[in-house]
Amino acid sequence: MPDMERSDVRGRPDDSPARAEERNAVRDELEGRLTRAGVVLSGSESDEQIVALADGVEAFEAARAAAGGDSMVNTPQSSQPDDPHYVLPRRRDDESVEQYVIRLRDAAEGI
Repeated sequence: MPDMERSDVRGRPDDSPARAEERNAVRDELEGRLTRAGVVLSGSESDEQIVALADGVEAFEAARAAAGGDSMVNTPQSSQPDDPHYVLPRRRDDESVEQYVIRLRDAAEGI
């Protein structure tokens, strides 16, 4: 995965080094979750965009779970999902974070 932009004390004058380190740790955790879910990251996403993506994926997964969809079978990597509507939509190469989040939320509402 490409190097991600990191928060740094110079970028946020009100942050201490410990706060910047905490922010980066949270970002690393969210990026890991997104990657494991099959979301492709370009490396240029801001902290706010990473949070929006994580929120969108979480909303989709909650809708799938509420509908009884199996999160282990209905993955982007699955060759035979139970129901294609339960599979997290793939982010297109030309799709902005904002466009993808809208698509995720629409897909969640469609379950």
